[in-house]
Amino acid sequence: MAKRTKQKRQAANRETNWLLIGGIIAVGVIVLFALLFLSLQGPEKITLLGYCEDNPDRCVTRGNKDSDVVVVEVSDYGCSHCRDFHAETLPLLKQQYIDTDEIYWVVMPYALSATTLPASNAAMCANEQGAFFEYSDALFEQQSNATLALTRAGFEQAAESLGLDMDAFSQCLSDGRYNSVVSENADTARSAGVSATPTFFLNDDMLEGAYPFAIFQQRLDALLN
Repeated sequence: MAKRTKQKRQAANRETNWLLIGGIIAVGVIVLFALLFLSLQGPEKITLLGYCEDNPDRCVTRGNKDSDVVVVEVSDYGCSHCRDFHAETLPLLKQQYIDTDEIYWVVMPYALSATTLPASNAAMCANEQGAFFEYSDALFEQQSNATLALTRAGFEQAAESLGLDMDAFSQCLSDGRYNSVVSENADTARSAGVSATPTFFLNDDMLEGAYPFAIFQQRLDALLN
């Protein structure tokens, strides 16, 4: 009798062990498939708006931050098409959509090359004094002046014309205070698909090129409505 009881106990123990082993294997299989699924998803898609929201000190904004329509601009101060956009199209967009709080406009300071990196650094130095957008306009206007364009003398003249604190501005220039920020912005922009300037993201839609006001108007009105 005792022998049969012992045998039953041993059988029960074996059954319990097999159940434990089976449970461990099942959990392992589930974990393996979960890891495989995550690896197949690939990296999370980078959005420049998300980047700027996570790093507000690296981007400059204006307009209605609560708007459902957000435009992210990526321009280069040595780009003639960017200059044309700022001279011809942006003033109309500002008047109709930005100043009326219809949209939120986000600029991601950027440089296509080491040649234009100091200009973006200078613009961010001007931003310390609340003059980013006015200063950007001044830099784009300087493109037609070969003596001043993309030079320290040009950067300082633009700052002086806006009445900036020149001691603070010049120190910021000399420090290259925002060079690393602009470089990181450029890397992020390329990861998001930017390969030329100007490039715009109207919410999630990328628009590459200095399109006329009518094209922006059509796209923005569709998003607003």
